[in-house]
Amino acid sequence: MNKPLPFPRHGIPGYYALADLPQGSPLSEAVKTTGWPELDVIFKIYPGQFVVVTGNPGSGKSTFLFNLIVNLCYTHGAKAWLYAPENELNLLQKIERIFGDKPNGSLFGQFAHTRCFVQSSNYIHYNDEPRDIEWILGNAFAAYEKDGISIAMIDPWNEIERARQKDENLTDYIGRCLMRVKMFSKQTGITVFMVAHPTKAANGRDVTLADIEGSMHWFNKCDNGLIVRHEAGSPETTVISAKVREQPYAGKIGHCIFLVDPDTGLFKEQLGGGQAL
Repeated sequence: MNKPLPFPRHGIPGYYALADLPQGSPLSEAVKTTGWPELDVIFKIYPGQFVVVTGNPGSGKSTFLFNLIVNLCYTHGAKAWLYAPENELNLLQKIERIFGDKPNGSLFGQFAHTRCFVQSSNYIHYNDEPRDIEWILGNAFAAYEKDGISIAMIDPWNEIERARQKDENLTDYIGRCLMRVKMFSKQTGITVFMVAHPTKAANGRDVTLADIEGSMHWFNKCDNGLIVRHEAGSPETTVISAKVREQPYAGKIGHCIFLVDPDTGLFKEQLGGGQAL
């Protein structure tokens, strides 16, 4: 019987026998609750996951994710990193209202100092380097090394400075950037949420993941795709799970209905309002 070759086989970098290939924890053990039991049926998080979130302007995409991040940090003791230029000037107040009065003596001040970190987009902090995807991921990696973050939120894609290569069209550029985000997520184990607005052509109708600028790259590259839908004047907001790569452990196609407090932005599940296909 031949003796198994050591890694790397034949001296080829990254070449394994299947038995020697490093593996992550089984998804059945790695997935975590969102803090909302009905949302858990259609969406759960796990290390190395890339989640795209879209919806019409004013639908509550960012507010939903702020709620989710508060849940994850509070429930699992996770640490989160945010790059949110559109909300930066009011971010502290928004998240404090969502945090509310948690039980068991948990204080917002402790959360804000030790569980949630922000990368500012303000130009007073930097020289002339562009705020492109590499810059953003580089800062997220620094937060991963220094503060042990396991969640990153980039909100939104449309605010990221573009650095296309010579003769690179927009579709190819978006595909390259999203592949870079996926690689970052897989290599670090960070769960990355990216908010992406639909194109103007989708105004006035229910959007899909294919309505995001760059077309099907967003659908193809993400592990989970969520759509936030809200009708003006309604207290309800619907979160739609439109793509789940790792079914059934990370969710199913379906929707979940939330009641949103207009004063605080707090999302609460409407019991019995969820449905998985």
